[in-house]
Amino acid sequence: MRVGIDARKIADFGIGTYIRGLLTALVDLGDLDYVAFAPADASLPSGVEHVVVDAPHYSVRELFAVGRAADRARLDVFHAPHYVVPFTRVPVVVTIHDLIHLHRRNPLQRMYAKTMIDRAIRKARRVLTVSETVARELACDAVVTPNGIDEVFQPANVPREHFLYVGNDKPHKNVSALVDAFTRVPDAKLVLVGAPFDRFRGRERVDVRGFVSTSELVSLYQRAIALVMPSIEEGFGLPAAEAMACGAPVITSRAAALVEITGDAALHVDDDALDDAMLRVARDETLRATMIAKGLERARNFTWKRCAMLTRDVFRSL
Repeated sequence: MRVGIDARKIADFGIGTYIRGLLTALVDLGDLDYVAFAPADASLPSGVEHVVVDAPHYSVRELFAVGRAADRARLDVFHAPHYVVPFTRVPVVVTIHDLIHLHRRNPLQRMYAKTMIDRAIRKARRVLTVSETVARELACDAVVTPNGIDEVFQPANVPREHFLYVGNDKPHKNVSALVDAFTRVPDAKLVLVGAPFDRFRGRERVDVRGFVSTSELVSLYQRAIALVMPSIEEGFGLPAAEAMACGAPVITSRAAALVEITGDAALHVDDDALDDAMLRVARDETLRATMIAKGLERARNFTWKRCAMLTRDVFRSL
């Protein structure tokens, strides 16, 4: 069976992490043939057939260029790891990670996202989501294939030095609420990772790291008093899962996907209680130890092998 995967975003954050983790795990399972449609310089797992496609994202051109490449590749199934489904004769599986684009402030971006998500649901033979939350929001017959955690994210017996935020700086991430709440948490440092965060440079006790290597990210998780994710909306919340795997307590908003992924291992609070939650975790050693133990146990549920097996079952069903 030949399965094509649109891997043009493989070097990105977010969906790129999903493509890298899933594709590597699918190849490790070893019983299907995979064809990746990706730029010429893409780094792909060994054993994956590479078809060079570099059409611009979110463009009309990509719908035709990727579709033509899929039709020529003699595929049995084509997997679109994002809600943009090309024009192709091949049966399609699509992964829809979240519906955040439907809430963009720009009306053209909202209209584009709604059009493409609606089309993806109509055209795909199967729809995958990364959480039950997104499956419920889509209100269609979706198969839930949760994200995995890379094996490099492991706990370590090291000092706790800072509160940590990992993610981009888009409005739904609600980073301003975290930074404002942190001003009421004395004797601590807040580290921001995953975006330039220029608007927060110079803030007292706020350490803007921007983009960091994977090894540095692991160390930051391991040394965190807590990871704090105040997002208004998420489709999964991979930093929360990675933090739990590294033995970091987790504080999140009440966003449904974050509550689903972290369960009783995290504190779920509103914006006006972020400072109190940070103080509680910093000062209560027993609470911190309980959260760490529950987080490590919960993180074991999220592996790329499990994601790949569930996804492969969908491919086979077609």
